[in-house]
Order: sequence, then structure tokens, then C-alpha cells
Amino acid sequence: MALSTKLSIRTNLAMLVGVCLVPTILAAAGILVYHYQRARDQQIIDAVSTARLITNSVDFQLSTVQTTLEVLATSSYLQNLDVAAFYAQATEVQTRSLINNIVFIAPSGQQLVNTALPLGKPLPKIKLTEVIARAFATGRTQLSGLEVGVVVKRPLVYVAVPVRSAGAVSHVLVGIVRAKQLQTIIDKALQPSDRIVVIFDKFSIIALRSHEAERFVGQSIAPTVAARLKVMNEGAMETRSLEGIDVMVAFSRSATTGWGAAVAIPRGALTAALYSSMWHLAVITGLVVCLGLGLAWQMGGRISRAVEKLMQSALDLAQGKAVQVSKLAFREAEALGKALVQTSEVLESTANALKSNESRMRSILQSALDAIITVDDDQNVVLFNAAASDMFGWSLEEAMGKPITVFIPERFHAQHFAYVRKNRASSEGAEVFGVAGEAVGLRSGGEEFPIEVSYSNVVGPDGTFHTLIIRDITSRVKSFKALERSNLDLQQFAYVASHYLKTPLRSISGFVQILERNYADKLDDKALSLIRRTSQAATRLEQLTDDLLSFARVNSNPKPFELVHSREVVEETIQLLDASIHSKGASVTVGDLPEVMGDRSQLVQLFLNLIGNGLKYCQGRAPVVHVSAERNEHEWVFAVADNGIGIDPKHHQKIFEIFKRLHTQTEYAGTGIGLAVCHRIVERHHGRIWVESSPGVGSTFYFTLPIESEQVP
Repeated sequence: MALSTKLSIRTNLAMLVGVCLVPTILAAAGILVYHYQRARDQQIIDAVSTARLITNSVDFQLSTVQTTLEVLATSSYLQNLDVAAFYAQATEVQTRSLINNIVFIAPSGQQLVNTALPLGKPLPKIKLTEVIARAFATGRTQLSGLEVGVVVKRPLVYVAVPVRSAGAVSHVLVGIVRAKQLQTIIDKALQPSDRIVVIFDKFSIIALRSHEAERFVGQSIAPTVAARLKVMNEGAMETRSLEGIDVMVAFSRSATTGWGAAVAIPRGALTAALYSSMWHLAVITGLVVCLGLGLAWQMGGRISRAVEKLMQSALDLAQGKAVQVSKLAFREAEALGKALVQTSEVLESTANALKSNESRMRSILQSALDAIITVDDDQNVVLFNAAASDMFGWSLEEAMGKPITVFIPERFHAQHFAYVRKNRASSEGAEVFGVAGEAVGLRSGGEEFPIEVSYSNVVGPDGTFHTLIIRDITSRVKSFKALERSNLDLQQFAYVASHYLKTPLRSISGFVQILERNYADKLDDKALSLIRRTSQAATRLEQLTDDLLSFARVNSNPKPFELVHSREVVEETIQLLDASIHSKGASVTVGDLPEVMGDRSQLVQLFLNLIGNGLKYCQGRAPVVHVSAERNEHEWVFAVADNGIGIDPKHHQKIFEIFKRLHTQTEYAGTGIGLAVCHRIVERHHGRIWVESSPGVGSTFYFTLPIESEQVP
């Protein structure tokens, strides 16, 4: 029987070791993979941050060059065509910037100043590059991509700034920057030597490269990365480098200049740590399994022998004999045998342990950053930590035994006791926690301050004790109020600024019309064209001002929500658009629409924009618009469908941003604010808005409104 018992212990112990090792190994492998994934993700995040930092640095350098040239373009020497004085001024500016040389060019292409050549040396007439020609044509500063210099045969970047005289562009000031001068940006990135860092221009042409620069500068970046950049300005993806290496590429492109940067991490650098760790794990696993089973078999025998000896001691105790415990193989077995004659020592040891635990717990309470106050069932303080003393201004001696109401303003006493009664009535378990929320505390000097309180109580044989964990949230409340004030100020500023722009715009428009009406026969075609363009610009600005006023009014003066029948809103909208509907031969149909809670005037504006867009963006056919609504579990889903020109899916999010337009004024008039107003109105009504569309097949704009709204703006 003894042999059978030993074998059973050994077998079970070996099985236990095996069962314990399997999940442990699996867990270790899972943790290894998890940490590898986190490390891999962190490398990618760091690479994206580095690409963004490099892009911002390139933006800053190019913006600095642009600003420098724009300031230089206002030089009085240029207005007076004082070439010698301007040459000296430009040379001095050039030495304090990244600019390699500065060229002053007439519309004919004749160079008037070139700081790369000595003053007075004859300057050739050049053919205007695309960047310079655009600067003359548009009257705006232009930034080139990477170009190879005609003379120096090196990668260059051109910044062309128009110079105005009497309100018109008379010359162009060109700053030439060598791409190599941006190399310090890559050097400061401090990337590992196996990372490939690239700076590319707005046409995705490589301007600088940390590896094999002479081979690849001037070429396009990897096609897969170039394709992704057409969809998003920042992200990461797996691809192949131009050398043919499998890499993870993190990229970032500036929305301002179009220049960007990419950081490529070789796949081997991402997986090397995993493969090494997996190999070590396999070796260690084999050793642990063998060692564990061997030790289990040996320890099983030792445990069996110890159990037999303890059984004999137990039998002796049952028979009233003196218990004698021989030396055993395990400290635990010896302790168990001696426990029969050492009860008092064990009890004393237990008492000492309890005191030690109490001391540690008190130390934790006193070092806590939050105030902790415990009261008995009569709401008198029985525990008051150091943080509570600092927060309320009461010493421990003063606070002990005081009612909790001394820390609460008098007007909240009734509310506090009502909460305590409710919580006490529901406390059937050993521990019930309350819900955190904002409250008001009272310092010893009478100062009130906002707090956040977590409330719990413990029911035990000695009664019920209630613990409050309190946090002073004064700074948080101040920050929130300051943010609210800031938002209100910004809304009011937008409203006032837009409102006061309308009067001068109308005056400009009126003066231009008078000028055209009274002096048309005395002006040439060019002057009349400028007058018409000015009138059109004033009209567009006035429309933009009206749209800005609408955008600002959405949240500036909100009306309380009321029950509104959405069909009546749509019918009112159709009446407002009646002239446009008849002139275009359009058809607008309406399905069954529900009653909703909302701001009627804003809902009219919402449908006016959506139906109006369906009428406007339709080419080569009569517009057809259908308005409908369906109910799901928690909300109404409205749909405004049209048969217009459609929208490419890559622009579906962009169109709801303010001033984001997909067409020029000559194609379709507008300011780019209408859909932004729709987005803000739907958000104020606690809903969502989106579009489903493809080019050439029309668009369907969806938005949701809650079935019941309990919030009143």
C-alpha cells in the first residue's frame, strides 16, 4: 500500500508539473509575441513621429525662405529699381539664410540682379520656368519641386515671389536653395544606421536620401508609397525600398508645401528580436520540461516519506501520546509536526503579523495623494489621513470624532444624509462602492472648493463604516470654465467679424457698379475686365460673409429644441428653392418623414443646403432629388439622394470641412461652407452625417436625429 501511495504522489506531481508548464510556456510565448508586437508598433510610431518632425523641419526651412523673400520683395530699392543698393541688401540677406542666390527677373525673362554673379556683369535673358511664370500669372508666391539647375547641374528648389508696383506684378524675385542644404535635417534625426531616411518634394521626387543618395536623388519614391500619399498625408505601410529591401515605411507629407519625409525600417530589424527570443524560449522550454519532470519524480518520493512520518505523529496525538517529530526532508513538513506542540508560538507569530499588516496599511493611507476619510454609522470621523489634513486644514487630533458635516457646506447637509440613507439601505454585502461625482468641500477657514468623491461602505460585526476618497478638482474646474469662455469668445468673434465685413463689401460692390455704369465708354477692355472681376470678387466675398454668419450662428445663439414635423420643414425648403427648381426643370420628391425634436430654423437650413447641392451639382440632365427617412433602434436616418455628378470616395470626409471645395468658381459657384454648416447642425442635434457616392452616379447624403432628445441646447 505504501508503494502504491508513493507512486500515486509521484505520478500526480509529474502530471501537475506538466499541466502547469504547458500554459506557462504558452503564456510566455504569448507575452513574448505581445511585447514584440508592442515594440514593433512603437518603432513604427517613432518612425512616423520622425517623418513628421523632418517634414515640419523642411516646412519651417522653406517657409523661412519664403518669408525672407516676401519681406525682401517689399524693399524700396526694388520699387525705385536701385539695382546696386538692392544687390547689397540681397547679398546680406542671403548670408543669413539657406538661400544660395537671389535673382530679380523682369516679365521678359531679363535678369536684373543675380547674387551668384558680380554686380555689373552682363546678365543673360532666361526662359521663364513654370514656377516663375505662375508667380507672374497668379500674383502669389510659388514653391517648386526638386529641379536640376541649368548651370550647376545640382538639385535645387525655387521660391518665386511676385514684386508689385502700382498694385500689379511687375517683377519676380526668385530664391534658389540647394537641396543639399537640407541635409542637416536628416543628420539631426539620429536614426539607427540601417534606417533609410528620405526627403521628397510635392511631386514625390527624392530630394535627399540617407543611403545611396547619388544613385536615387531625383528619382520618384517607391510607387506604392507614392500611391498611398495620394490618399493620405501620413501613415505607415509595408513595401520594398528602391534597393529591393523589404521594409516598413513611415511617411508624412505637409499639407502646406507638399514636401514630406519617409523613414524606412528593414523588416529584418523588426523581426530579429522575435526570432532570437523564440529560439531562446524553445531551448529554455526543453530544459525546463526535463528538469521539472525529474524534480517532480524525486520530490514525489520525498513527500511520500514525509507524509508517512507525519501520519504516525498524528496517530500518536490521537492516542494521547507525546508527539515526537523526527527530522524530515522538508521544512514545511517539520513545521507541521512541530505545530502540535508550538501552538502558542504560532498564535504569537500571527498576532505580530497582524500588527505589521496594520502598520503597513496605515502607512499607505498616510502617504496617499487623495484625502481618505472613514466615518462610523453615526457619521463621525474614525480615520483621517495626511492628505485629508492638508486638503481641509484640520489636524488629525482636531478631525477625529468630528461629524463629517464640518467638511461639507451647510446647504449640502440634507443631500449628504439622503445619500447615506439610500446607500445604507442597499448595503447587504460586505462592501458596496458608491459612484464618483462632483461635490463641494469646505476648508477649516470657510473656503469652499470643488471635489470629486468616491463613496463606499463596509458592513461588519462592529457596525457599518463609510469611506470617502476625495480629490480636489479646483484646477480642473477652472480649466474647463476657461475653455468654455474661450469657445464662446471665438464664436462671438466669428459672428461679429463676419457681420461687420458686409457693409464695406456692399460699398465696394456699389462703387464698382457706379464706375462701370458711368465710365464704361471711357475705359478700355482691360479696365472693364478688371472692374467685372472686382465686382465678382466682392459678390463672392459677400456670399462668403453670409455663409460665415450662418456657420457662426449654429452654436452662438442656440434655440431650445421643440417638436418639429420634418415633412413641413422639407416643404418649406422646397418653396424657398422654387425658382431654382423651375429654372432647372428639376424634380424634388418627398417620402414619409417623422416628427423630431430640433431647432426648426436650423433644420430648414440643413435641408436647404443638401437639396440645393443636389440641384446645383447636376450636369447634362434635369436634377432629380428624393428625401426619405427610416427608423432604426435609437434614431431616424434621413437620406437626400440626387442624380448629380457624384463624389469620389477619397473626398467623402474632406467635403464636410470648412472651405474644402472640389470645384473651381468657374465650374460651380460656392464658398465651401455649406456642408460644414450641415455637419455642425447635425452635431448640435446629437446626430451623424455622411455621404455615399461615386463619380457620375449621383450622391446620397445621410444624417441621423435621435428618436427622443432629452438634451436642450
